[in-house]
Amino acid sequence: MAFSPWTAAVQLWHVYYNYRLLHDGGQYLIAKTIAPLRQPLAGLRPQSWSFAALLSVAAATAYIAAFVGAGFAPWLWLQLLCSVALGPLIALSFRIAHDCGHESHLAGRRLNRIVGRLSNLPCYHPNSVWILFHNWRHHAFTNLKDRDYLWVPLSKAEYDRRGRFGRALARFYRTSLGVGIYYLCVIWFGKMISPRRATVQKMRRVYIVDCFWVLGFLLAQLAVLAIGAAGPGAFAMRVLLAIALPFLIYCWMVGFVSFLNHTHPAVPWFARREEWSFYVGQVNCTVHMVVPRWMIFFFTDLGQHGVHHIEPRIPFRKLRRAGARIVADAGAEMVLERWTLAKHRDILRRCRLYDYDGHRWLDYDGRPTSPQLLPRLETG
Repeated sequence: MAFSPWTAAVQLWHVYYNYRLLHDGGQYLIAKTIAPLRQPLAGLRPQSWSFAALLSVAAATAYIAAFVGAGFAPWLWLQLLCSVALGPLIALSFRIAHDCGHESHLAGRRLNRIVGRLSNLPCYHPNSVWILFHNWRHHAFTNLKDRDYLWVPLSKAEYDRRGRFGRALARFYRTSLGVGIYYLCVIWFGKMISPRRATVQKMRRVYIVDCFWVLGFLLAQLAVLAIGAAGPGAFAMRVLLAIALPFLIYCWMVGFVSFLNHTHPAVPWFARREEWSFYVGQVNCTVHMVVPRWMIFFFTDLGQHGVHHIEPRIPFRKLRRAGARIVADAGAEMVLERWTLAKHRDILRRCRLYDYDGHRWLDYDGRPTSPQLLPRLETG
C-alpha cells in the first residue's frame, strides 16, 4: 500500500491521544491496560459515510422544521408540540457532535471538527471548549476529583462549609428535577459558555472564536423570530417556545443521563491520584445500565455509557452491539444495573456526599449509605 502522509498523521494523532490519556499528569504506569477490551471492538469503529451524512442532514432538517414550527405555527398546540420536540432534537444534534469529537462520526479529523462545530450550535456549546472538558478532562480523568468536572460529589466538610443557600442548592441539584438545573448552571453557564483561565487553565484563540460562533447562531435565531412579530409580547412568546423551553428540556435530558452514567452506590470517586488509574476510571467508574428501548431512543447512550468509555471511537448507533462483548469480557469489574423508577430514586437518596478517605457514599448528615468501595476494586 502506498505511503500516505495523511494516514501517517492520523496514526500519530491516535498514538498521541492514547499517550495523553494514559500518561498525562504523571500516570506513567497502570496495573491493567484497557487495550485487550478495545481490540475485539475494532470492527465496530468504522461508520458508513452515507449513513453519517444522512443522519447529520436529517437531524439538521428536523431541527430547523421544529424551530420554525415552534416560532411560527398558526396554532398554539402545534407550537407547543414543536417546542417539546426540539428538546430531543437538540440532544440528537449534540450526540452527533459528541461522536464527531471522538472522530467516530465521519472519516477525517477536519470533517469531524466542521460537522461537530455545526452540530453543537443548537445546544449553544462552543465546540473546542466542549472537547477540552469532555475529552481531556472527563474521559482522561474519569471520576478523579479536581480533573473530572461532571457530577463531582462534595465531601461532608465541603458541604458543611457552604452557607444555607449553597447547601440547599447542592441538595436540589441531586433531585429528579434538579439534574437539569445543575447542567444549565454548573456545566453550561459555569464552564462551557464562559471559558476563562480559572476553568480552562490556558486560554486559546479557538475558544473565543467558537463562543462567537454560538453567539452568532443565537443572534440569527432571534433575528428570524423577530420577522413579522406583532409586538414585544409575541416576540417573547416565540423566543420562549423556540429557544428557551427546548434548551431547558435539553439541559434536563443531558443532566439526567450524565448523572446516571457516573453516579451509583457502587461507583467510587477519587481525590488522590495514587489511588486512581485510567483503567479504573473507564471500567469501574462508569455505569452500564439496562434501560427500556424507548429511553435509548430519547437519551441515545444511556445504558451503554460503560461501553463508550471503554472504546469512545464506536459511534453511538453501534454501542448496543458492543455492549454484549464488553459485559462478557469485563462484566465482573463493571457496575451493572437495571433502571427502574425505584432504583433511580434509590441512587438519588444514597449518592449525595462522598467520603474520599473511607471511599463510601454518605447522606447529608454524614451517615454511610454504601459499603467501602476501594476493597472491591482491589479484589475485582
